[in-house]
Amino acid sequence: METHERELTARELLMKYIFPNRTLWILALANIFVYIARYAMVDWGPPYLKEVKGASLAEGGFSTLVIEFAGAAGMLSMGWFSDKLGGRRARVSVMAMIPLTLAFAGILIVPRGMLWLDMALFAVIGFLVYVPVMFSGVVSLDLTSKKAVGTAAGFVGFFGYVGRVIQGKGLGWIAQHYGWDAALWSVVGCTALGIVLLAFLWNVRPRG
Repeated sequence: METHERELTARELLMKYIFPNRTLWILALANIFVYIARYAMVDWGPPYLKEVKGASLAEGGFSTLVIEFAGAAGMLSMGWFSDKLGGRRARVSVMAMIPLTLAFAGILIVPRGMLWLDMALFAVIGFLVYVPVMFSGVVSLDLTSKKAVGTAAGFVGFFGYVGRVIQGKGLGWIAQHYGWDAALWSVVGCTALGIVLLAFLWNVRPRG
């Protein structure tokens, strides 16, 4: 006689597989900082370039295209690279975020009037920043039971959008009250915190 396993309720999934899972919490917290890095220059790049680097409105807007097109290339190439590393997505995310942090800091150093170099750094940011975003959901599937993969992905994704809200409100407030340098240094700090948290997941790999 065929038997069917009872479907768990959302509460049961959360209490059994999600909330007690420390590594999943680490990934979720890291995703806050990943999303702050993701949207920092997408949202604030054009006004930053216009106000600080003397770019025109069109040139500032072009920076968003640079990030998005470079991001597509980064996701494809880093996805291939993670497969070569046996599916260690968190490891590749850390490896991407280290130079990403340096690229954010580099924008602060580039002098006014060298917009081509700013755009090159925006391309580097775009190439790297979508890597941990892409992998956050995938890594969450490797940290929990097959019964709770959807719940785990939603849990981690929720924290990502918490980071999105923090970035949207926080960076604007910092830039307004303390200047653009302080805003960008806060992004550098958030990206560094993301690296520290993801480093705890360095050896996570796909199940089976």
